[in-house]
Amino acid sequence: MILVEKLKDENPGGRCYAAEELGHIGDVSAIPYLIELLGDDYQEVRSSVARALGEIGHQSALAALLKSLSDPVGSVRVWVVYAIEQVGVSNQDVIQGLIAASQDSEWFVRSRAVIGLGKVGISSVEAKLALKNALEDSNQTVRKNAEMALR
Repeated sequence: MILVEKLKDENPGGRCYAAEELGHIGDVSAIPYLIELLGDDYQEVRSSVARALGEIGHQSALAALLKSLSDPVGSVRVWVVYAIEQVGVSNQDVIQGLIAASQDSEWFVRSRAVIGLGKVGISSVEAKLALKNALEDSNQTVRKNAEMALR
């Protein structure tokens, strides 16, 4: 497939474009190629890949996404959290990953994580505790999203 080949483009913009298009198409067969790019040198590529994996929404990407929760760049981590939420699987690893993300140094990652916990982890006692803790977050948006998630 041409888009999978474009994931190897020397230009980061080309890799971003290919990842985004594969996400829009929802091509499950592209997941292994996209996962490889979660370690790309360019944060824009990593963000595009996470977004694409979220759009595809297949659980085969979960393990790689969970590892990417430790990406050094907050804008990448927020897309990783979003992708995990979009996959929609509720298991202990996912819940633990989202709980850890709900304590991220960046408020926008914490905010997305509490939304995710409300969608995939609300039946978990640990997730409910993390959401209750988020009600005391220093950021108003995080607190608001935690309150909505608990409803």
